[in-house]
Amino acid sequence: MRAAGWNDTTPPADGWTPVTLPDSWAARWPGFDGVVWYRLTWQQPAQLRETGLLLNYLNMAGEVSLNGTPISRDDSLVEPLTRAWNTPRHWLLAPPLLAPGATNTLLVRVSGLAAYQAGLGPVELGEPGAIQARFERERLVRRDLQMLGLAVSAAVSAFFAAWWWLRRRETAYGWFAVMSVLWLLFAYNQIATSPWPFSSNHGWQALNTSLLLVFSVSYMLFVLRYCERRVPWLEGAALLVAVAGVLDLWLAPLATLAPHRAVWTLVGGLTVIVVNSCAIVYAWRHRGSPVRLLAPFMALSAATGAHDLLVFTQVIDSNVYYTNMSSYVLLLGMALTQAARFAQSLRRIENFNTELIEEVSAAKAELAATLAQQHALELAHARIGERVNLVSDLHDGLGGMLVGSIATLERQPDNLGAPELLAMLKRLRDDLRLIIDATGRDDGARTLGELLAPMRHRSAQLLDANGIDCRWKVSDIDTLELPPSQSLDLMRFLQEALTNVLKHSGSKRVDVTVARAGAELRLSVRDDGRGFAVENTGGAAGTGGAGLRNLRTRARRLGAELRLQSRPGQTQVALRMPLAT
Repeated sequence: MRAAGWNDTTPPADGWTPVTLPDSWAARWPGFDGVVWYRLTWQQPAQLRETGLLLNYLNMAGEVSLNGTPISRDDSLVEPLTRAWNTPRHWLLAPPLLAPGATNTLLVRVSGLAAYQAGLGPVELGEPGAIQARFERERLVRRDLQMLGLAVSAAVSAFFAAWWWLRRRETAYGWFAVMSVLWLLFAYNQIATSPWPFSSNHGWQALNTSLLLVFSVSYMLFVLRYCERRVPWLEGAALLVAVAGVLDLWLAPLATLAPHRAVWTLVGGLTVIVVNSCAIVYAWRHRGSPVRLLAPFMALSAATGAHDLLVFTQVIDSNVYYTNMSSYVLLLGMALTQAARFAQSLRRIENFNTELIEEVSAAKAELAATLAQQHALELAHARIGERVNLVSDLHDGLGGMLVGSIATLERQPDNLGAPELLAMLKRLRDDLRLIIDATGRDDGARTLGELLAPMRHRSAQLLDANGIDCRWKVSDIDTLELPPSQSLDLMRFLQEALTNVLKHSGSKRVDVTVARAGAELRLSVRDDGRGFAVENTGGAAGTGGAGLRNLRTRARRLGAELRLQSRPGQTQVALRMPLAT
């Protein structure tokens, strides 16, 4: 029975119409906003006992009394109405409230708005335990799961917002955070008990539908970015539709808001269903896409969205909406997807470490082989260099003597006697001995002291035979081993210096010093002859005698420092050669 006004406190006596619960009066009284009374009667058994009473929902606000005794009343029965449409109510009726063996009357006063499915839901009466269990199931579906979905949405939106903030290039996560926040605000409608801050439920519903429209666009952008796609024309069109819908909802007169809200709710809901369907098809065609893991959860979201649209359009006679409850299933899918990607990244890191170790080992082996090859090449190069130096020395020393001897024999074949020929042969023999001594024998490496002894003996005999007293001072070279080329150059250097003393100095005494001092070898030849002008024997090519040029050449090859000092009565040739450490 309709009441005459919002403030009626008692029902009319007659004019009642039979209805079947659940009931929505929008079809019976189109456009009626106000109060409707529902009266339910039953015969209570004579044996008094406690009885359970369950009222699944009433829409929007109401007051309940039993046998004239009020047992429940919402805070506001006029606009702004208390939003009790999704709140189950349960009572344990004690014997004093019941009329045993007589008719009991339950009177429900419902204040509602026709645009929002105003009416009364199912009412159940029975054994207290069964009614209690039924009430807990209703509360789980209508309140607890809704609140859980909101809590999960809040946590996940914060998580993905932080993720996007740290990884700005991951725009999909930014859009997921935005859509999660929008869905959180939209789904709050399931548990809100007041239209605050609006003065009526019309403003609240305009906001709620606007959030759904913006959410649907954000959801589409998230899916596109998650599929690594950009469709500018589609994104722009969706944004324009959402803006047009929001403006239409807020600018439409209150009297016509209901049809506008219905249209835009269908637009938002269908957008989400279409996006889910397209994402599922895309995942089927692109097996490697990350959206493939989300496809089952999107299918569930599409199914619940279709169910809720049918409930909204009253094709399905219910007021239970499952989309909010299924939303955290999609969030769970996102979490599982990210966990799978994280596990895959870990496997890639582990494989990368293994591959890196293998590559480093291979690189080390290759480097060792390359270094060994390089060492072998350097060793071969050094040997070739030694041979080249030896060949050069043979050419410069023994070869020069042979050429000179041959030229002498060709010029004066008849004037050379046996002594001259013998002297030539001895000089050749001495030079050959010098080369053999410096380059070593088959019995292994020889120290500089061992190499120096034969030359010292021969040079001393030669100088003594020419009236020159030769004195040697050798120290700390008994264990010094040098490369053959350096040993030969040192022998040649001493030989050239002593030959210059013999030929040009006119001295009576020569002192030869060969000593190792730390990390260098010092060699000195000093005589008491007539001397020479050092300034006229500069280091430039072509200056000085051939002997001095040879000395400078040998010094350069040894990497040594050559010093010449000369005055009448004292001439010194000094060499300082660094030794390899």
